[in-house]
Amino acid sequence: MWDLPGPGHEPVSPASAGGLSTTVPPGKPLNTFWNSSQIVKMEGVQPLDEHVGNAPGRRFLRNKLLLVSSVIQGLGLLLCLTYICLHFSAQVPSQYPPIQSIRVQFTKCENENGFIITSPNKDGTMKVQNNSIIINCDGFYLISLKGYFSQELSLRLQYRKGREPLFSLSKVTSVDSVTVANLAFKDKVYLNVTTHSASCEDIQVNGGELILIHQNPGGFCVY
Repeated sequence: MWDLPGPGHEPVSPASAGGLSTTVPPGKPLNTFWNSSQIVKMEGVQPLDEHVGNAPGRRFLRNKLLLVSSVIQGLGLLLCLTYICLHFSAQVPSQYPPIQSIRVQFTKCENENGFIITSPNKDGTMKVQNNSIIINCDGFYLISLKGYFSQELSLRLQYRKGREPLFSLSKVTSVDSVTVANLAFKDKVYLNVTTHSASCEDIQVNGGELILIHQNPGGFCVY
């Protein structure tokens, strides 16, 4: 049986009795209103999901740009430092003079003067004078002597009167020796030859070479 409202009471719908409002705009059906509410609710959540999904990609892109910027700044700083170093190094004068060195050749022998030494480099730091190499700087010198001879001979490399020779070879047809000696200003390095079975002028020399290189520049020198 239906309970009819008494006099003075308005009818109440089941939806209103449950506390759910069913008010809709005029001319709008109820089902359309609920679908619009659902669409509005979904559209309000969707941008949040998109923002959360794109956040790692944006952070990665930002970090990548910062890394590229740091690398460019570092390269610029390195180029600046290189330019400054090259600029100042070009202006700083050399602390020491050029290293004393010389390479001479001897290809013929004269009875009075022995082996004649000549320097192919006329602009070298050491000079040949009176068939001798002039020493201008005190210090240790690397000395190399090479040569092949057509006859037996005795050969001595002198540097100062009254001192033992730098090399002393007896009855040889070749020489290939290296030594280090302490030489001083005013010393003169020269070759002294003694022949046994032929005159000095009859001896042929192949590859005769004498080299001196100063090993500790910066000491006492007179030019």
